[in-house]
Amino acid sequence: MAAVLTGVVRSQREVEGVTQDGPRKGQTWRFLSLEISDPRYGHVFSCQLRDDDEKYAQVVGSDLTEHKVKVTIKAQTAQERTLPDARKIMQIRSQVTNIRDLGLYSDDEE
Repeated sequence: MAAVLTGVVRSQREVEGVTQDGPRKGQTWRFLSLEISDPRYGHVFSCQLRDDDEKYAQVVGSDLTEHKVKVTIKAQTAQERTLPDARKIMQIRSQVTNIRDLGLYSDDEE
């Protein structure tokens, strides 16, 4: 069973690169990175919409910043990340699909 997240997009950016190790070494990858916050509790979810998702082209061409969205979380991973100040943190990334734009967010909705 998949989880559903409803929240506000705080930032979005397209990310791409090349796999460095493993069986997919040399393959290129691309996704849309979305930071989605839960306005009720303030938690921020690091979400990724893969470039092979059916809504990718539509979403990457729009600016969802400060829009309320509803997404289906289809997978999650946790990995250590090094911050610009050299601190290391554990980061959970959520792979999402079925993104729905619910319009510009207003603080009155809480």
